[in-house]
Amino acid sequence: MEPYIYLSLFVLQLVFIVVALLDLLHKKRLRKQLEKKNKQQLTELLNLREEIQAMANTHFTFTRKIARISESTMTVLDELRKLISATEKLKKELERIKAAPFRNIKKLPVSRKQPLPVNPTLGSKARKKKRLQTGVAYGRS
Repeated sequence: MEPYIYLSLFVLQLVFIVVALLDLLHKKRLRKQLEKKNKQQLTELLNLREEIQAMANTHFTFTRKIARISESTMTVLDELRKLISATEKLKKELERIKAAPFRNIKKLPVSRKQPLPVNPTLGSKARKKKRLQTGVAYGRS
């Protein structure tokens, strides 16, 4: 074969090897860029996960606080309803008393006379005799 054919085959083989090496280098550079980009996105995802977890914790904390506030509000509301009900009852009673003031006054209990003290120095017969003389039966006036 002619030497220029060998030379052209050699040049062709050399060009093919150079193109293959350039392709490999390009793929390697792209792979490094993708790895760098993936690491960056992974870091961003981890940061976002932490932020989401912090937001969830904050949301849970506020939800608990809102539940406590709601519960205390309901308790206060019940107490206010009881107070309003008692106030309305008192107003009705006051109006009823104003309508008939003398009918509502209760009579004071009558004080009863105290029993006569028993003289301990007297015997039972002497006490009975004394009661009959004073006209007090059974120690009462």
